[in-house]
Amino acid sequence: QAILCLPRSFEYSQKNAALVSAAALGLGGMLLYWLRSGRKIKTIDMGDGWWGAGERPLKGKEDASIRPFRIETSDKEIEDLHRRLDQFRFTPHVEGAAFHYGFNSSYLRKVVAYWRNQFDWRKQVEELNKYPHFHTTIEGIDIHFIHVKPSYVPHGRAVQPLLMVHGWPGSFYEFYKIIPLLTEPAKHSLNEGDVVFEVICPSIPGYGFSEAPHQKEFDSIATARIFHKLMNRLGFKEYYLQGGDWGSRITTNMAQMLPQSVKGLHLNLVFIARQSLGKLIRTVLGAYVPWLVGLSKEDARRFYPFMQKNVYDVLRESGYLHIQATKPDTAGCGLNDSPVGLAAYILEKFSTWTDKSFLYKDDGGLESKYSLDELLTNVMIYWVTSSIVSSMRYYKENFSKDPDLGAHNRVGVYVPTGIAAFPQEIVHIPRVWAKDVYKNIITYSYMPRGGHFAAFEEPRLLAQDIMQFVRKVEQL
Repeated sequence: QAILCLPRSFEYSQKNAALVSAAALGLGGMLLYWLRSGRKIKTIDMGDGWWGAGERPLKGKEDASIRPFRIETSDKEIEDLHRRLDQFRFTPHVEGAAFHYGFNSSYLRKVVAYWRNQFDWRKQVEELNKYPHFHTTIEGIDIHFIHVKPSYVPHGRAVQPLLMVHGWPGSFYEFYKIIPLLTEPAKHSLNEGDVVFEVICPSIPGYGFSEAPHQKEFDSIATARIFHKLMNRLGFKEYYLQGGDWGSRITTNMAQMLPQSVKGLHLNLVFIARQSLGKLIRTVLGAYVPWLVGLSKEDARRFYPFMQKNVYDVLRESGYLHIQATKPDTAGCGLNDSPVGLAAYILEKFSTWTDKSFLYKDDGGLESKYSLDELLTNVMIYWVTSSIVSSMRYYKENFSKDPDLGAHNRVGVYVPTGIAAFPQEIVHIPRVWAKDVYKNIITYSYMPRGGHFAAFEEPRLLAQDIMQFVRKVEQL
């Protein structure tokens, strides 16, 4: 009888085991889903804001119209510029200064002479107006943006909306060379038209032709919210984002705020705070056994010697940051009054942020990567709009709340992310460090050349990397 019961007992225990296994798998799956969904729903609160003059109106809806806009100039504006350039007071530099003391004053003389006698602002205004410009009012201030659609879309291809955000001391003009590569890639031999974009480039409020906030505490979170509202107002439910410098911070916040609206995030600069003990240990070990802490040979080459590349070089290049993060209006009022001072202050960044070795050149290497027309057009956007002070205030508003720009790193970025690491960027962030915040890195590219102003300096390289990233995201 016992022998006869064995098969039934075995069958019964098998059923129990199967039930227990199924229950365990089910519970495990539910736990994993809960954990993952718990991480994904952690977002930055969108909130709301008012940045117009005075109190927010109690009644009436905001004007949501999108208004065509054209950049204009006048004889009076140009005459005033020329008068100020004619009154430039030259300060001799010390022998062998190159760009070690800042903008070389002998080369500045050449820039001012070109600006006064050859630079054609009217012609550059026409160049700026070649793309459609618009204004729309959001949270009490006028937001400027350009919106460029492809002239031809291959049959069956979807057009991907792409918001590109600049930083300081750049502008929407940084993207003028990359826009045709993204909107008409086949014409520029970039691909067969499998990835085509319509590009939206807004000016950060307080920069260029976007109105400056009238209230305090306008930071990257407020900017992220306004740019989401802009994209929604343009009729987009999902879109790609791209940014460097402040644009990286803003677009990252956008991905943390409304991940369901962000199809993908592409960055050419990553902000990662390095204060933890774990990161300190990884930094020390990485100098001797980089593979042990997840660093590639290229990471080690770009990252070490650590003190030189991550402390001394950064300190040398960040004096402006301390001024702008504390009392921007004091220095800003002088820059807003002197076009020569403004040009020296801005263009010095386009020298050493493009290539650190340009510090040793008498001309700062500026014309090796850009033309004087391009550089001065960017300066003129700040000059004619009197926006240098308000653009500098952006540092105070962000750093006063978040001194190391690390507070938002506690909110993970789970949208598909692409990172283009340019070798001359101010700091290098290895992929293994970027993963602390960006949890879903689809592409990480060690770019062969280029620095901080990627779209302005190496538009083709950046366009190719954006396309490669979007292609992979669309195949997921």
